[in-house]
Amino acid sequence: MPFEHHRLGGLMITLNKLNLCTMIILLLVVFTFAQEETNVSLNEQQPRFFFTADWNCFRAADTLVFLEYTASIGRNVLTFKADAEQTGKFSAELLVEAMLLQGDSVLQSNSWRTRDVVDQLDEHAKSLSIPIIGSFVISPGDYFLDLRITDLFGESRKQQFKFPVTATAFNPDLSLSDVQLAISIERDNSKNLFVKNGYKIMPNSSCLYGLSLPILFCYAEVYNLAPSNSEEGKKYSVSYRVLDADGKEAKVFPGHTRQKPGSSSVIVNNLNVVTLVSGTYSLEIEVRDHETQKTSTASHKFFVYREGDFAQDGAAFAQADQPVGQGSPGLDASRYDSMKEDELDVEFDMARYIADQEEAKTWKKLNHAGKKEYIKEFWARRDKSLGTPANEFKDEYLGRAQMANAAYRGHFRDGYKTDRGRILLVYGKPDEIERFAASSDAKEYQVWHYYSIQGGIDFVFADKRNMSDLELVHSTARGELYDPDWVRWIQPDY
Repeated sequence: MPFEHHRLGGLMITLNKLNLCTMIILLLVVFTFAQEETNVSLNEQQPRFFFTADWNCFRAADTLVFLEYTASIGRNVLTFKADAEQTGKFSAELLVEAMLLQGDSVLQSNSWRTRDVVDQLDEHAKSLSIPIIGSFVISPGDYFLDLRITDLFGESRKQQFKFPVTATAFNPDLSLSDVQLAISIERDNSKNLFVKNGYKIMPNSSCLYGLSLPILFCYAEVYNLAPSNSEEGKKYSVSYRVLDADGKEAKVFPGHTRQKPGSSSVIVNNLNVVTLVSGTYSLEIEVRDHETQKTSTASHKFFVYREGDFAQDGAAFAQADQPVGQGSPGLDASRYDSMKEDELDVEFDMARYIADQEEAKTWKKLNHAGKKEYIKEFWARRDKSLGTPANEFKDEYLGRAQMANAAYRGHFRDGYKTDRGRILLVYGKPDEIERFAASSDAKEYQVWHYYSIQGGIDFVFADKRNMSDLELVHSTARGELYDPDWVRWIQPDY
């Protein structure tokens, strides 16, 4: 399988950006390499000029290495000027300079100017970031990559990063390229600097993920798959896991086995990492050739930031070590892989009463693939019988949801959305139900009794509107509606 790596000067386009706050936090931990930085502020309100950057190595022709560098800069840190021709548009201009150094010698360099033009400087325009990409083809060895970006309209405000780069020769045995982290990856066969081997890869040069970017997209290339001498030898398998800052396994993702397309292949995946607590992690990818049983591993550091983790009693301050992978999503977990997105939404909505605020916010940000994985993790976290394949909690909860739909469904809403449906899902089946039919003296109502919860609690539901829809009017449970004068709701003329 031929790989397409084009050496071009560079490119800059616009895409949705990560939250500026989280990117600033990232800069405190990402760049441990040597760097030089010069900032000139135009005024006190203008954000500090900065960008994030990353690099990856892939195999080029013969023994050469394709070094690709990427960067991202937020529009909100750029200086815009009104168009000189008074068209009503605004523009910012950048100078991008990249140099490959060995010692004090400049071996290769790229530089170009680029202009970003916007119709108006509204909040949406400022919320976008500009990705930059370029490359060098080099021999194996140790180098420094010097990357500089200058805001030409901002009194030449600039920043410079200097990366140590080790380009290792790809050996003739099974091997992997570097792992490239991305914001999105999609099929694309156009000629574009962001396209490699039929995939358009929008890089995440910050390597930062969280609630605003819950899905980690990754790309890598596999080299030197062995010729097959058997049916099994025609296959190769890929596994994924996440290690924390201490090298401990934090999460394992489902692997896959594929047919070899030839001696080389590409690995593309999207992984839900938003369930990880804020911190530093490494994504590790391992490929195994079924013909030779040889393996090759590559990894890339990334970061997770979730603001809620740093609130009082947040996950970042949890003292107990959480067991990895012990909870089960249930014996029927494989059904999620084939469920439509609206079907996943319905099941998660049924679980709305037990989902915390952060989980609900996360769900809204996930794509279809992310929801498939997230709902498995959602139920696994609530599995009370760790170490067993069944998830009795989930089975019982969804069983009650079906019961609520069958018993309490109304003309305009499902049974689990009604008051009785909610109480059934949150508190379980009542120990006793007193039912009072409608009469000339009172509207229909029910009293549910739970004798073993909070020392004994009651819920009163009444048909307040005479529409055969019993609503909660009173409860003795903590945090529920409390109305000692609830009897008025069942009076015929009220």
